[in-house]
Amino acid sequence: MKNKIKVVLISFLCVILLLPTLPFDVISADDTTGTNGTTEATDEMDQADFDKTVTALLMGKNFSGTILVMRKGKVLYENSMGYSNYAKGKFNTEHTSYEIDSVQKALTAAMIMKQVEKGKLSLNDKLHKFYPEIKGSKKITIRQMLDMTSGLMMPTQIGPNQVMSDDNILKADIEKLHFSNAYYNRWLYSPINFNLLSGILEKVTGKSYRYMFTKTYIKKLHLKHTIFAYDKSPHIDKAAGYSNIDPLSAKADYRNAFRTNKFYTYDELGTGQVYMSAEDLYKAENYIVAGKMLTKKSRKELFKSGSKSSYGGGFYNRKHKKFANGWGYGFQSVIHISNDGKDSVVVLENYQRLAADIKPTVVQIYNMLNNY
Repeated sequence: MKNKIKVVLISFLCVILLLPTLPFDVISADDTTGTNGTTEATDEMDQADFDKTVTALLMGKNFSGTILVMRKGKVLYENSMGYSNYAKGKFNTEHTSYEIDSVQKALTAAMIMKQVEKGKLSLNDKLHKFYPEIKGSKKITIRQMLDMTSGLMMPTQIGPNQVMSDDNILKADIEKLHFSNAYYNRWLYSPINFNLLSGILEKVTGKSYRYMFTKTYIKKLHLKHTIFAYDKSPHIDKAAGYSNIDPLSAKADYRNAFRTNKFYTYDELGTGQVYMSAEDLYKAENYIVAGKMLTKKSRKELFKSGSKSSYGGGFYNRKHKKFANGWGYGFQSVIHISNDGKDSVVVLENYQRLAADIKPTVVQIYNMLNNY
């Protein structure tokens, strides 16, 4: 019973962290915190000032993770702090891999859009074509699922409490799935949309999600520090995730390592089951927003606001940039990237704390790029 209460609490906190505010071009904490994130330097900064300011901001958060700042396509600042595994005395480095959580959704969305380009899918296809047993599926489109305006929601934790195949995981999810007419065509952050999109990707390609992700990103971009959460490799340093027993404590004493049940890593199909280094994540995100992964027309169609939340295709889409956030299992991930992919702030943290939410800091650092 205590475990169920803990899961519900964690799920509630994740929703709070991921819900966006009104879609202003510059907002506080991207989604939720209510802290004004518009602070900018009034004078141009040199490299030393930039480094000193960013380092101080991170230290003020007791930061544990890796940050990568790109300016005009080149590394402007990169730093790692804290432990990747406190018990083993291992420190975070630029090669450490972190659970990216919901940031994975944009990568899933891009693979869906690739199948649209190939003519195997249409954004207007109905969910009923692939999962006719789902209530409301006759009017829910792929586009609405990408924008999270489908009305689909899960009343309980996503996924069964045991390791299963992707197909069986989705079957178990569908049995618990709820369709809300009240939220149809209204934005509601609900990861089940991307679980089902991953299943649709498997149906139209005849390949597993893992195979498609590996082929599309890991092999294509030669990513050396990217791995699925349920896999192990002696060549990849997967950070341990940490949290505090008191969710409102900002301390970083590494006394509470997050214990993740193995079935969670399978249940998060297409939505939060990948570990990446900061450099690998930037390469992949740049590839989908400005590289050769998709045509310019496809990118414009995929990454656009589907509601006043500005969410669409796994990103929150602003006028000049896109951003995504992840939260869970002892990790927090945030990326802001310009539409041309040249400016970006990537932050991957392995210490999850509400009281030290890194999102406002990332907004502040990204805004500093305009003054550098």
